[in-house]
Amino acid sequence: MSEPDKNASDSELRARLGSLKASLGKADKNEKPGASPAGPDGAFAGAMSSGFRATTDLAGGIIAGALIGVLADRWLGTSPFLLITFLVIGSIAGLRSVYRLGSRPTSGSKDSAPKN
Repeated sequence: MSEPDKNASDSELRARLGSLKASLGKADKNEKPGASPAGPDGAFAGAMSSGFRATTDLAGGIIAGALIGVLADRWLGTSPFLLITFLVIGSIAGLRSVYRLGSRPTSGSKDSAPKN
């Protein structure tokens, strides 16, 4: 780029500033905040995100159920019964969360669905 003129008048500088603001405004309108560029990398990142979320949902349900079961067993003195019960409940909750995540429609499913 060329060097700006050091002896430019105030009106010339204002015109250049207005042109710059207009260009920045167009660029802001064309680019959505937080949107990643489409392509194979964006699709891969979305798939990885869904996979990690499913993993943490499942593991979180199992761990929370086991923790509640162990603490309840210690408090009430009913050794393995509440652990087994809450472990099953936590596993079911984790699997239900993963199922709900997997059955959620994707962004492109409306366009690709056949119309009746």
